[in-house]
Amino acid sequence: MATKQKKIKTKKILTENKKPLLLSLSVKDKVFLARHLSVMLKAGIPVHEGLESLAEQSENPSIKYILSIATKDISDGQVLAFSLKKFPKIFDDFFTNVIEVGESSGTLPESLAYLSTQLEKSMEIRAKVRSALIYPIIILFGSVGVGSYLAFFILPQLMPLFSSLGTKLPVTTRMLLWITNTLTTYWHFMAIGLVLFIIILAILWRIEKVKLKIHTIMLYIPIFGKIICQIQSAQFTLILGTLLHSGVKVVEALKITAHSSKNLAYRKLLEETAVRVGQGENIGTQLKEKNRMFSSTTVSMIDVGEKTGKLSESLIALSEFAEKEVDRVMRDLSSLIEPVVLILMGIVVGFVALSIVSPIYQLSQAVSM
Repeated sequence: MATKQKKIKTKKILTENKKPLLLSLSVKDKVFLARHLSVMLKAGIPVHEGLESLAEQSENPSIKYILSIATKDISDGQVLAFSLKKFPKIFDDFFTNVIEVGESSGTLPESLAYLSTQLEKSMEIRAKVRSALIYPIIILFGSVGVGSYLAFFILPQLMPLFSSLGTKLPVTTRMLLWITNTLTTYWHFMAIGLVLFIIILAILWRIEKVKLKIHTIMLYIPIFGKIICQIQSAQFTLILGTLLHSGVKVVEALKITAHSSKNLAYRKLLEETAVRVGQGENIGTQLKEKNRMFSSTTVSMIDVGEKTGKLSESLIALSEFAEKEVDRVMRDLSSLIEPVVLILMGIVVGFVALSIVSPIYQLSQAVSM
């Protein structure tokens, strides 16, 4: 009787939660699912009841739909990882493997709690990168906006006045006039060229060899290359350490970590490392050859972790250290970019203002004479 009622309730949930047009979950949503489900399981609530409760609590249609599918699968005797693997674009290998290991080892509540913590750390790293770039971008757009307003709206209104002077305009004014006339006359050709450039760039970006080359070159850019390496190192140690801590085998964990990397240069290195580790070699030995991509501290701690049999602990300690390094580097970057952007803003606005004020000054001089 209880089983029949459970199936009726599951059928009702599936009917109420239809698939949304855009199925997507943010990292914050995944943290919500992992953390709340962990708390419920620790309290002794069965998995399917916990999922039903979360579906009722959430207002996100994507969460409701995914959990309704998971509830049905669990009612049919499947495991949670099986259901989540149906949504590979939402739940990556890292997420599903931690849950799968937790289910197979009987430590699902602990695995979910640990997963939510690591996802939050990963989210914090991305947030630090974004916050460091927001202010310079706003300043840059502001300077371009002010310069464009002066050049395209104020300057044309003053042109009849400048023409009445009968004298040669200053160099800065002539340069600005040439720029504005070129942009206003040939803007459609420039727009077409820009669209074609973006299309060609998008096509090239889809070619893996080209993308790999660009990602490799990015690592050699002064300052920014170091930041990319710091971020990739933090994510590598965090994901690999979490997977090993959850019980995933080293080779499989390396493959998942490689697949999780957005930088193809790191992905290629980690895939090659996974193959060589499968042949009996050490991770530290492989990473030592790429001293630009991984610091000597990272390689040394991984090497020690492998020798002492505490690799997961070493990686988790490294991830915490790397996160602090990312935080420090992003603060340094922000403090470096801000004055540079302000100077550029001053140059652009100053050039436009000088181009407009100089002829007016000439006019005032002519009138006073």
